[in-house]
Amino acid sequence: MLTMLLGGLWHGANWNFIIWGGYHGALLSLERMFRRTHEESPSRLWYPFRAATTFALVTLGWVFFRAPNLADSLHVIGQMLTAPHGKTLLNSWQWGLAGLALLVALVEEKLETSERLVTGPTWAYSSALVCMLLVLELFGVFDLSIPFVYFQF
Repeated sequence: MLTMLLGGLWHGANWNFIIWGGYHGALLSLERMFRRTHEESPSRLWYPFRAATTFALVTLGWVFFRAPNLADSLHVIGQMLTAPHGKTLLNSWQWGLAGLALLVALVEEKLETSERLVTGPTWAYSSALVCMLLVLELFGVFDLSIPFVYFQF
């Protein structure tokens, strides 16, 4: 916990960075505590739920790192957790795509397909790279100028 707090302070003398470090330190502490008490459990049915929860909690914490101040952080988190005027952050097809990406990530982690793909047939590796580049082209944001986060230091 202390290491993460100091890591937050190292990134900048701003409440956002201190909150970011403390939040991640608290999550790591809870994970260590929870893992020790439930490590013996043979059931792997909870794994996808735990992975999705971890991703959501960590993503929420990164808002504090990227937003310029605490008020903006809280505003962004409020926008993430609410749907004003009946709209949601993502369209239904984007939620489906996010679910598919999560499923692919979980399968890859369990079956280690990336490692096997690199040593597999060249056509399979090339096809995977082409698909990744196509997805990057379709869903990437290239028309906005987004400054590198460390340029502010």
